[in-house]
This record gives sequence, structure tokens and C-alpha cells, in this order.
Amino acid sequence: MGVDRRIVLQNAQLFASRGQFDAAIAEWKKLTAESPTDGSIYNTIGDLHLKRNASSEAIAAYLQAASAFRAEGAPVKAIAAYKKVLKVDPKRYEIYRHLGDLNAERGLLSSAVADYLTLGKFYLREGKAREALEVYRTIANQDPTNFDARQRVAELCLQQNLHDEAIQVYLQLGRERSAQHRLDEARDAYLAVLRVDPGNPEAEQFIRMLSEAPSGSPRPAPAEPARGSAASKAQDSPNLLGEAVRRINDGQYAGAEAILSQMLSHEPGNPEVCQLLAKLHLKRGDLAVALNEYRFLAGAAMRAQDYTLAESLIGEYLKVDPACVALLELRGDMYEKKGDGEAAAIQYGKALEVVLEHPEPGMPTLPAELYAKIKMLAPTSPVVSRFTSLFESAQATQAPQEVTPRPAPVRPSKPAQIVPPHPAPEPFVADAPKEQERAPLSTVKTAAEPDERQKPSEQDYETHYTLGVAYKDMGLLEEAIEELSLAAKGTECALDAYIMLAACLKEQGVNRAAISYLEQALADPRCEGEKAVTARYELGILYEAEGRFDNALRILETIPTFQDVPQRIEWMKSTGQFERPTSTDPRQSGNDPVTAAPGKPKAAGDQPDRKKRRISYL
Repeated sequence: MGVDRRIVLQNAQLFASRGQFDAAIAEWKKLTAESPTDGSIYNTIGDLHLKRNASSEAIAAYLQAASAFRAEGAPVKAIAAYKKVLKVDPKRYEIYRHLGDLNAERGLLSSAVADYLTLGKFYLREGKAREALEVYRTIANQDPTNFDARQRVAELCLQQNLHDEAIQVYLQLGRERSAQHRLDEARDAYLAVLRVDPGNPEAEQFIRMLSEAPSGSPRPAPAEPARGSAASKAQDSPNLLGEAVRRINDGQYAGAEAILSQMLSHEPGNPEVCQLLAKLHLKRGDLAVALNEYRFLAGAAMRAQDYTLAESLIGEYLKVDPACVALLELRGDMYEKKGDGEAAAIQYGKALEVVLEHPEPGMPTLPAELYAKIKMLAPTSPVVSRFTSLFESAQATQAPQEVTPRPAPVRPSKPAQIVPPHPAPEPFVADAPKEQERAPLSTVKTAAEPDERQKPSEQDYETHYTLGVAYKDMGLLEEAIEELSLAAKGTECALDAYIMLAACLKEQGVNRAAISYLEQALADPRCEGEKAVTARYELGILYEAEGRFDNALRILETIPTFQDVPQRIEWMKSTGQFERPTSTDPRQSGNDPVTAAPGKPKAAGDQPDRKKRRISYL
């Protein structure tokens, strides 16, 4: 016979209120037998362990909670649980791998890179070069434009005697730096190759060309024909390219690769040669190598808005590997950038079909994210109807914020600082969290350092709001305040962010700052109905707690039948703890957003309206 959940919860709350935490934990554990995948149960058990100063047991419970949340497709809650682990033991650096993976799944590349960098630097400091190499490989795979991570990969490969991999990474860095006319950095990469492979022809040729280049030349000058027949042949690029193409078509891959490598030694970064090398690897069956090359080349074409070239490259790879989710998504992204939502939805739909048949390891939320993106881009498309029955029933039982389209990378959060809304009785600044350690970066901007001119989108603000709500639900108030403060800078979710900020600050006992946020919320014309009534009630309670009884009475009288408002009004009037405002008080004009009538208030027993965005009141 199963346990009675209601009785178990009553007993657990009773034991906890008496300080009998072991008994309360025993009650909660009864629920794990029937609901072993309920992350909220393990989260509560962890909180109770903390109250009895059992850190190890608390961490174990939080890790169980995180695993359960990930399994049920709630990555934001999983992130909050992992943050709790770090709050108990900041030295649990392996947690940053989980955080990086979760942020990567949600499409928050900058946050993912920041987490991976923290872990990578820890491994380097501890002398764990092999583990550090895996982390930096992950960063390089997630963000091929992160040159610092790729250079770190090459350095660590040398430490592990993986010379061939190090040479290939340095050569690719040299080609790309040269193509970008960053000749000093290209020179450093090729010199690194020569230290490992002194006879490498491509590196030797580049260094020689660089030393012979005229002063002020924008790129290395070609070698003189007299220097050798190979150099002379390299001058005839069209003929060599044609020969390489012929050999690729005939399956003579080794000969074609030799020609293309020789051409790159004369003109590092030549896009035509790089594309032919990618094609060669694809035809030879080196799909892992080819995929990285095609992603890089297609991404570069998209950044240059050369969508014709990008389409050609993506299509070329998909002819060989039509079930490649990464390039199907990239093609969808390309159409999205071109403003063709219908075409983008079709490509995302193809990616979704593949993921449903062959789930991506470690990415349980990807199907729902793809479906949400399809629905957002083309809600009336037949692609949506194909998956509606599969996803809509699941979404009906899931909190709305858990299934959202993957947002674009956002700027990393700065230390938490609350800017009080105007007017604010007293400014309030939250304690800034300690800045995470980061691996040293060069002058090249990585994904963790986006262009300052990039303005966050409303979807970015919504992402901060969702994470802030999850942090609050998990008891991480400082983290919640940091995220909600960012969300409050947006437009669509600013009102709810103000209300949630007030709730967090009230729990911290910072009533004056909470009051200022509720006043700002009530000044918003969108604050109406049940939301306005509840905000007025909480503002009245806060006024009362601060001894501002005249303010409390004035606002509570606008909702005279709500919950225990009649008793509160009667108490304040009977004790004389206030002065009634005179008729000349400008706040009685009816134009003040705090005291203006909100419409018919709901009685205590009325059912609240259901809102699309979930917010928790104070």
C-alpha cells in the first residue's frame, strides 16, 4: 500500500518546525520510493541536511535533484541545483562541466564557455593536463571561432606528446590567421609547427615569404619563381586547382591532398583551397574532420552574408550525411537570418525528425527546443502539425518556461547590482558575487566576450527571468536577484521581474527596496486584475512592517475584502497607528498608481487568473 502523501508532508513540516530535521528527512524519503525521479523531493532533503550542518549529505541530495531535473527535461532547475552544490562547496569544480553542458544545450554559448573555462583553468592549476585538454577540446568544438581555446588545445597536445594533432591545430590556426591578415599571430602558429616538425613545408614557406615581404605589405609576398620548381608551379593556381579537382573526382585523394597542402604553403588561408580540402575529406569518408571544416566555412560565409556559398557548402555535406543535425540546424539558422521563417521551420523539422529517431546524448531537451522554434517561426506550417500530438500533451503538464526556443548567446552576467526603480526611498545594492576564475584570454574576442554593441533581445531578458524564478524556487536568492535585475531591463517581462525582485528582497528582509519595486510595478499600466490586487496587498504588508501605517491603510482600503485586509484595517484604526490623509493630499486625486482603484478586487476565495508567464507572489 502506498504512502499517503498529504500525511507525510504534514508530518515532515511538523518535524522541521520543531527542529527535528532527521525525522523530517525520514518522512521526505518515504516519498522517494513512489516518486524516485522527483527532483523537488531531493532538493528539500538537501535543504534539511544543511539545517543539520550535514554538508556531504546535502551535496549528495542536491546532485540527485539535479540528475532528476535533467532527466525530466528541466535544465533550468538542474542548473539551480548544481549552483546549490557550489554554494555549499565552491571547490566542487567538476560541477562546472555539468553547468557548461546544460548551458550549451540551452544555446547559451557564452555562459557555457565561461563554465568550461573555469573548469579548464582549475585542471591546469592542479596539473591535470589530460582533463584540461578534454575541456578545451569541448570549447573548441562548441565554438570553432574561439582561437584561444584551440591554441590551448595545441599546447596541451604537445604536453601529452600528441604531436600530429598539435601540428594540425597549429597549421589550421596559421591558415585562418593569415586569411584574416593577422600575420603576427599566423607567424607564431607556424613557428610553433616548426618547433615540432622542423621540415614542415607549409610552415617553412610561410615564414620565408613573411621575411621576404616588402615593408608594409598587407600579406606575405609570393616566393620568387627562381626559388624552385614547386614555388613556380604554385604561381599557376588555376592549373593546380584543376588538377586537384580532377584527382579528387578520380579518387586519388593522397595526390590531391599533396597538391592542396602545397598550395596552402604558398597562400595560407586560401578559401578555394580550404573548400577543396573539406570536399576531399568528405569524399574520403573523414566525416568528423569534414564536418568541422564545413561548419567553419559555412559559418564564415553566413557571417559575410554570402548565403549562396553557405547553402552550397551545407548542401554538399548533407548529400553525404543527410541526417547531420548540426548542419540541418545551421541551414535552418541561415534561412532564419534571411527572414524566411517557413524554410527555416522545414530544416528544423528535418533536424527534429532525426533527433527523435536518434536522440542526441546529453541533450534531452533538444527535441522540445526544436519544436518550440518551429512553432515560433511558422505556427501555421504543416511541419508544426506533424509534431503537435507528440509535444503539446507533454507541454501541458510542464511549466511554460521549461520549454522555450534556444536563445541566442547573451552577454555574460556582471556582478549582481540592483538599480532601484524610480522613485526609490533608499538605494539598495546587493552583495556582488565573487567573480569566477577564468582562463587567460588573448586580445581576440571569444564567445564569452561578445561585442559590447550587441544589445540583448527580449528573448535574452526572458531567459534571465526564467533562470531567476528557478533560482528563487530553489532558495538561491542572491543568484535570483542577479538574474531578475537583468530581466527588469527588458520590456516584456519587466513587470513580473519587479514583482519577483520584491519577493526575493522581502525574504532577505530588505523591505524598503522591496517596497520600491512594488511601487514601480503598480505604476506599470499592465499591472491589473489579480496581479494588481496581490501586489497592493503585499505592498500594504510591507508598509505596515516598516511602521508606515498611513501608507498601509491607504493602499489596503483599495482592496477592502481581500484575504485578511478587513482585520488589518480594523487593527490599525483601533490602535490609532496612523494619521488619515487630508483631502488635500495629492495621492487622493485618483491619479496615483499605488492608490488608484484597481477595479473590483477579488475576495479571498476567488480563483486566480492563469498567466502565460509564471510568477510567484510574495
